[in-house]
Amino acid sequence: MSATSISKQHFVIYAVLVLFWVIFQIFSANALAFGWGFIPFVISLPFVPFILVWLGVQFVRHYRYIRLGPNISEHLVHCVCTCTLFCLFVYHFVY
Repeated sequence: MSATSISKQHFVIYAVLVLFWVIFQIFSANALAFGWGFIPFVISLPFVPFILVWLGVQFVRHYRYIRLGPNISEHLVHCVCTCTLFCLFVYHFVY
């Protein structure tokens, strides 16, 4: 696999994670109205820690590449995407 293919693959994963977060937000917002209570929170507990760890690893990896110098803009976009997703998933549990 080429580096470009892997980079595009990460953007697809970022898009899937955003979609998962949006669906999960909608599901959680309507859970009390449906009488489900904390079921969405309990269902998400096994998945979110793995997502947060993966996003953290990706952020550190791309941040290291920014410091090395080549192709700074691409790695900066990856850092922004991973940081934003990390904050969204943390926000979901804090809020």
